[in-house]
Amino acid sequence: VRITLSFERKRGSCTSTTRTFRLVGVWNEDTEEYHLYLTNLSKDDYSAPDIAQLYRARWEIELLFKELKSRFGLDEINTTDPYIIEALVIMAAISLLMSRVIVDELRKLDVKQRESADDATASSPQLPRRRCSHAVERHSHLIQLYVMLDLGYELPDLDELLLWASRDPNPHRPRLREQVESGEFW
Repeated sequence: VRITLSFERKRGSCTSTTRTFRLVGVWNEDTEEYHLYLTNLSKDDYSAPDIAQLYRARWEIELLFKELKSRFGLDEINTTDPYIIEALVIMAAISLLMSRVIVDELRKLDVKQRESADDATASSPQLPRRRCSHAVERHSHLIQLYVMLDLGYELPDLDELLLWASRDPNPHRPRLREQVESGEFW
């Protein structure tokens, strides 16, 4: 179905614009309802199922970026150095990929446990990806320790680790209070 829409522009010299779009409806057997998509892609080049597949892929990309920003800190990059930005994006992507692998394994484990459990547990819904991802994030330090052990590394001495983390890296730097008291701060 072709639809013509008129809308007000926020910027530019033209105050209103009219555009023609294609409204595509695809029946969803699971939900027994139509999924509607508005597109400017031609009917000759893209069928209705193609449009639905493109929108599914686009939605997955939107969710990936949302997760990268919210869970892996891409919304808080405090630098303009392109090399640092690239490194942070790559690290976030690797972290996301590792998280997804772990979440997929958790879901497989959950399915196995539900298959061998009683009826009440077996009928429980599948683990939500977001909740699993959040659990992986919350316990990532433990995951790192288990990976270290599996790879044959020894755990660091806890006393030494805590002592190292507690020491002031700049012991000879004057404290703010001392600077204020001596008049150096003003």
